[in-house]
Amino acid sequence: MSIPLAVKGIERKVKENPFNYTDDQLQEKQLALKTMKELYPDISPFYAELVYDLCKNNTQEYIDELKEKINNTPTKYVIPDVLENNINNLK
Repeated sequence: MSIPLAVKGIERKVKENPFNYTDDQLQEKQLALKTMKELYPDISPFYAELVYDLCKNNTQEYIDELKEKINNTPTKYVIPDVLENNINNLK
């Protein structure tokens, strides 16, 4: 592995940490994301991080309210009958 090139006057980009995780929490997050990738290989890393941050930084009550809102709010998009029938046949 090569040593990163240091250029005077230009600082290296620091990875964003909007939730102010500590180093230990960042390591825990990386381990959780790796486990999620092994369990759900088809899921995008973006969505895996989104779910991790949502669960880590919110209470269970808030998550339950959010799920209830999602389940009870009708979509503004119309699902074609062909797709709706296919969904019902899969159940």
